[in-house]
Amino acid sequence: MPFLDVIAADFDFTAPEVLAAQDAGWCADTPVGLLVLRHAEAQELLRDRRLDHGGDGYLQRNGITAGPVYDWWVPMIVNRDGADHRRLRGLVARAFTPRTVDLLRPFMRATTEALTDGISGTGETEFVAAFADRLPLAVMSELLGLPAADHDVFSAWSSDIGLIFSLAADGSTAARVERAVEGLDGYIDTLIDEKARRPADDLVSRMVAAWRDDRTVTREELRNLLVTLVFGAHDNTRAQIANTLVSFAEHPAQWTLLRDRPDLTGRAVDEAMRWRPSAASVFRRAVEDFTFRDLPITTGSFVTVAVQTAQRDPRAYPGGRSFDITAAHEAPLLQFGAGPHYCLGSALAHAQLEEALPILTHRLGPPAITGEVRWRPALGTHGPDVLPVTFPA
Repeated sequence: MPFLDVIAADFDFTAPEVLAAQDAGWCADTPVGLLVLRHAEAQELLRDRRLDHGGDGYLQRNGITAGPVYDWWVPMIVNRDGADHRRLRGLVARAFTPRTVDLLRPFMRATTEALTDGISGTGETEFVAAFADRLPLAVMSELLGLPAADHDVFSAWSSDIGLIFSLAADGSTAARVERAVEGLDGYIDTLIDEKARRPADDLVSRMVAAWRDDRTVTREELRNLLVTLVFGAHDNTRAQIANTLVSFAEHPAQWTLLRDRPDLTGRAVDEAMRWRPSAASVFRRAVEDFTFRDLPITTGSFVTVAVQTAQRDPRAYPGGRSFDITAAHEAPLLQFGAGPHYCLGSALAHAQLEEALPILTHRLGPPAITGEVRWRPALGTHGPDVLPVTFPA
């Protein structure tokens, strides 16, 4: 079995040696355990009930046994199963109904137009700060009923809390995540009290009503859900928008094609998420001993799905090692998970790109990267923190 150093600062899930390992077999060994490289095995394991989401085992593996990060992570919705998970998911699901997402589309378009005004004709633009960060932050705030004045502080906290999945890559990451959790916990506690006193027509007010009147959740569960929602609705989409721009900068003819063929928007969004997903990897933990494809997996061991690698697997996606917005692939994306834990926010992320791409391609020329792109670690939520680009007229 080949060995791949996934915690190295410059590790790339699409490097030639990684794709060569995929061609040779379905898995590889890494410093954090088994790495799944092929789509079929990845999809099967993501649905396997003999694996869970890691719980406290993931934090303990990274030296965290108590404190704010532990108190947020362990009871988080993704670490619950069965009836407990369904109870919490039912409360959050109302935020992501097709009707809710569609009602937000005019706001997404108006926000995209305003942000595009800000970068049009300005020369070099740092795209993450100017656009990729701002659009999902505005949409999340509109959905939850958060004041625009708090956007900047939310942006920093949400970005840092998303580093929870990269603890193994950098010893200083845990401190950043802890500060973000503490900041969000305090903010959300104040917000709950405010919405209890003065409810409005927004998701937080409805969730607060469920806590106070229906006793659906405890206050601690409500705070945990809202902190998780904030980072899920903002940070992952932020990374996906920035990743999408990098993909088009590397394939400018595809940008021009989309400008001329806006009917390809749906396929273009799917292809952007397949080619460079914001969740470059996801992990699971074995809750019992079992054998998979003749490979023994022991209780407590971790299995990491190389999402970006598996989503270029030509066995699942014919021609999948090329970026092609005209392609109609049938294999499902892996970055949103599978089964009962399938990501509720996937429709909201799709919608933002579906509304943003036609406006960007119509008003701006193909992007060109003009300087060093500063990337997050490969494990977990992956995307540029800094993306300098120009858009020709």
